Amino acid sequence: MVKLKLTSLFMLRIKYLALLVSSILAYSVTAQDRLENLAGDGSVLLHTPDGGALVSLSPNHSLVPASLVKIPLAQVALTTLGEDFRFETYFYQNENGDLLIRGLGDPFLVSEEIAVISDVLAQRGLQQIRRLVMDDSAFELNLDLPLERGADDPYAARNSALAVNFNTVNLAWTSNGELISGEPQTPLTQVARELAERLSAGTPQRINLGNDPSVGLLQAMQVFRYFLEESGVTISDNNFYHEPVSDEWTLLYQHPSSRSLRENLDGMLRYSNNFIANQLFLTLGAQGNGYPATTDSARAVLQRQLSEIYGDDFGNDPESLLMLEGSGLGRDQRSTASGMMRILEIFKPYAELLTETNGVLRKSGTLTGVYNFAGYFRGSDGLYPYVIMTNQGVNNRDEILQILAGRVN
Repeated sequence: MVKLKLTSLFMLRIKYLALLVSSILAYSVTAQDRLENLAGDGSVLLHTPDGGALVSLSPNHSLVPASLVKIPLAQVALTTLGEDFRFETYFYQNENGDLLIRGLGDPFLVSEEIAVISDVLAQRGLQQIRRLVMDDSAFELNLDLPLERGADDPYAARNSALAVNFNTVNLAWTSNGELISGEPQTPLTQVARELAERLSAGTPQRINLGNDPSVGLLQAMQVFRYFLEESGVTISDNNFYHEPVSDEWTLLYQHPSSRSLRENLDGMLRYSNNFIANQLFLTLGAQGNGYPATTDSARAVLQRQLSEIYGDDFGNDPESLLMLEGSGLGRDQRSTASGMMRILEIFKPYAELLTETNGVLRKSGTLTGVYNFAGYFRGSDGLYPYVIMTNQGVNNRDEILQILAGRVN
């Protein structure tokens, strides 16, 4: 009788385990089917901390990466320039008492930085300036970079070797409808006033300075003039002057940015700042081929550096990753999920540069019909890199992310 009871108990346990395995398999099949339905013609990858594949859906399908390209751009910059690299701006004088400002692409040449520069110049004995001259010749004039033509949005700002406040102005209005600067540290320039004339008083907004490079340079001149005068420097000629540095000029001051490359990358990745991305893209080209930086030279340098970091086949394989600029706005760029995963594996030491949302580190890539995520889940045994790339009309990436989260640990 005891033996019969033990046998019955054993059989019940076997049946229970069979049902449990069956339900787990059924759940897995359901989750896999759901994942495939959500991804459509897209790709999904999830790896363990040691590189094992937990999820692999169409890993070699070539797709539009959008802003995911900012991750390999950051990796190239960190590898070739170093975390402590600092952008520089040069200041020259001539025998006539003029001051020439030569920009080298510092993306964070903002009002606070210009105030510091002006104080330094005054402390170095600069008291009077005849002409204030702008020099943006370090970048080619006609940059072949994707922009939202005619868009006022700050993310569509034109890149330039010499641009202040991300080549944008921040406008606001008082309750009485009076125009004021949208940020207390920045003066309301004449350029800003003229741009505001086409807008209606209302909600504060930051807009870009448009496609005409002279407008951005004029804004730079007016902001520099304001802070130089605040520092006690007098400027006798307030007209706009634009010319490249030549042998007649003598270097007065070479200003290193207050922000390191890592700090620049933090802003670029957390806010997906397109202006910073392409300032960096062009600077990488100049570091490799000299000034003036051109889009063609930057593309060549970037692909070469990608090859050096990820292997010879990577930088020359447009299916794995084709980068034509740094922002991700270009729809001609391509990447595979496996190529992006290769990047994430190497980028792990800098994972904290990515935005953390609900405990998940991620970089989004978004265009009309493009909905991507790439980043890392935190697990008890390390970081689990993942890639979600969907080029379709419906945005399913959040639900895909939730399914992947259930596979971690």
